[in-house]
Formats: sequence, structure tokens, C-alpha cells
Amino acid sequence: MSTTDTTQSTDGGEAENDRQKYRPRLSKLAHSLDQRIVGIQKKILQEHSDARANLAKLRHAAASAPGEVPSVWDLTAVDPAKYANGTERSGRVGDQPTPEELAAHTVMTLYAVHQQSRQQGMHRPGWGLGYAARELIGTGDEEQASKRARFDALVTSSTTAELRRHLRTFISLLRTEEIPLDYAMLADDLISFQYPGGPKEVRLRWSRQYYRIPPQDDGAPSSSDISDNTHNGEQAL
Repeated sequence: MSTTDTTQSTDGGEAENDRQKYRPRLSKLAHSLDQRIVGIQKKILQEHSDARANLAKLRHAAASAPGEVPSVWDLTAVDPAKYANGTERSGRVGDQPTPEELAAHTVMTLYAVHQQSRQQGMHRPGWGLGYAARELIGTGDEEQASKRARFDALVTSSTTAELRRHLRTFISLLRTEEIPLDYAMLADDLISFQYPGGPKEVRLRWSRQYYRIPPQDDGAPSSSDISDNTHNGEQAL
């Protein structure tokens, strides 16, 4: 849900509703997180005190690893056996967070940072990271070099820890400019990033978003074989 007029045009006349074409099929986990964030966002925009309290708890856990902050377990937890891919589908998980657990914790806490004190919904379908970055950075003579440098540092992250660190900084920039982001899409990006070949694939995905190239019909989440866990339904805010 958003208080924004969805008929309003952005980027040279593109209608906001048309952003839906830029949202690929979501994995089951991303779809679940989409619904979870939509529910929180609806309550935030309706000024529910419990939702504000939950956002505060999530913000305080943004720099922590999954499972480290007990107060957000009920907001960030996912069942590894239900959503994990590959050999982890057996339900056997180790002592480290699974890619799905890390993605869930990261997007829930980053959304809380993004939504703080904002009167519009900062989670919005179709606003992939590359698309949001272009809105922030600008183009041509209006390109802001310092913000482009921040984005380039994020895009070239070589580890998940580095990516999460840069995301926290970048989300703060989006928040300042009130530029939304699709956190379900980001969840699938984070999952893909953690598998072999994933960083290269995610960078290509972000570059296509940056230059407004719609995803292909078969371009669901990917490298980690999360296309096996995709959900065809898309939830609009």
C-alpha cells in the first residue's frame, strides 16, 4: 500500500503502474517476505503503534547477523527447510545462517531503516535496486558523482558482509530522497548473490534495471536454482 498516486508519471512519462513489468517472478521466500512487509507497511501508514515499535526493533538489528537479536526473531525468522535450496532442502542446516535466513533478516531490517518517519510506503513493486539507484543518481549532466560512487562500491561488493554494509548506507540515501525500493526483489538478489556465479548475475540484473530493460519471461531469480521455488503471483502494494 502506498499513499502515492499510482497514475503519476516518472522517468519521462512512464506511469507508476507500468513498473509492474519490471518485477520478475518471485521465489517463494521473496513472495512471503513481500506479504510480510506489505502487512507492516499498511499498519505503519495507518499509524499503528505496534507497527512503529516493530520497525524500531528491526532498525536496531540492521547491523546484526540473523539470530543475534532475539527481539526481532518473530519478524525475521524463516523456516530453512521450507525455503532453502539445493542440499539444504532436506532440512539439515548448519551453524551459519542459510542464504534465505540472511536475505530475510537483511531485507526486513533495511526496510525498517528506509520506512522510518516516511509518510509514503517505501516498499513498492518493480522498483529494483538498479532502478532506484538511477532515480537517486540522475543521468547525464545531472548525474551526482558522489552517489554514483556509493552505488558502484555496492555493486562491486565481493562478499555478502561487504554488500550488506554498502546496502545500509545506500538505503539511507534512498530514504533521504524518499525513493522506494522493491524489497522482495532485493531478497531474491541477496539469495542469488550467495551462490556460485551469483554476484556476476546480480550485477547484470541491476545494470538492466538501471537502464530500464524489463526482465525476460524466464528471468526469475536464478543462479541458486531458486527458479524452482518461484511464485508466479505478484503482490501490488
